Amino acid sequence: MEKVDFRTGFVAILGRPNVGKSTLLNKVIENKISIISPIPQTTRHQIRGILNLKDAQIVFVDTPGIHSFKDNLSAHLNTIAKKTLSGCDLILYVVDTSRGIGKEEEVITNILVTQEIKTIMVLNKIDLGEKFLNDYINFWEAKKNEKQIKESPLIYYLPLSAKTGKNIDNLKDLIVDNLPAGHPFYDTDTITDFPLKFRISDIVREKLFLQLRNELPHSLAVEVEDIQEKETRRKEAITHIKVNIYVSRESQRKIVIGKAGAILKETGSASRQEIEKIVGRKVFLNILVKVLKGWQESPRILKELGYWKA
Repeated sequence: MEKVDFRTGFVAILGRPNVGKSTLLNKVIENKISIISPIPQTTRHQIRGILNLKDAQIVFVDTPGIHSFKDNLSAHLNTIAKKTLSGCDLILYVVDTSRGIGKEEEVITNILVTQEIKTIMVLNKIDLGEKFLNDYINFWEAKKNEKQIKESPLIYYLPLSAKTGKNIDNLKDLIVDNLPAGHPFYDTDTITDFPLKFRISDIVREKLFLQLRNELPHSLAVEVEDIQEKETRRKEAITHIKVNIYVSRESQRKIVIGKAGAILKETGSASRQEIEKIVGRKVFLNILVKVLKGWQESPRILKELGYWKA
């Protein structure tokens, strides 16, 4: 048998909202690629995080959680989550063992149990308890029997905690063992191919969600309008970034800005500090809050914001 010296492939991370997909990606990569928030539906793009190992390169694709909202944006998120499977070599199906099985599980298992890509069920959040762990295993088995699947694509069940890192190394080993031999897709110093403007907009959106909690989880969008590199009079490099926050109503605009501008000021300060770590220089961040009625329902607006692809 020919010796495999290097393995590489694309690994999709799939699951219902708020099961810890982004936390898992960031923990595995050991770098912040995808935003983390207690608010469901924060990941709106396919985000590729790249893990470079001595004998492998793993390209992770983080997807929006599959959910049942009816607006155009949510329908689009479901579509790209399903399209993610195309061209992938392995699927990580992430579930939350501290929560009971949700209605989204019916949608996800119907998709996954009938496809042929190797799948690992990641039984996440065992740090919060394993009350429902066996329920997810039994649910998969029942769905497999219901559809009379003889050869299940599911190859492992792996309990872990993305938050604490428990069993993360075991997950990496399982992934590498199940990837095909091949050459790296990216340079070994690359950790993501996600465009800078979208990384910045995700950071701003995360900081907003962390402050606003449940007040505006699905009613705002963040667009990076412009990024320019400039020099100060002292020849010091500085990155000027203009960001627009879109909301649907004037009342929402007032919430985002906050009393005496407190929410927006704190959002800008927290965002700037994180963006400076990414770009490696000082950042001047100009954030404006604008009312853009019906942005969630308009394909034109969604496309401009980077959320809609034909």
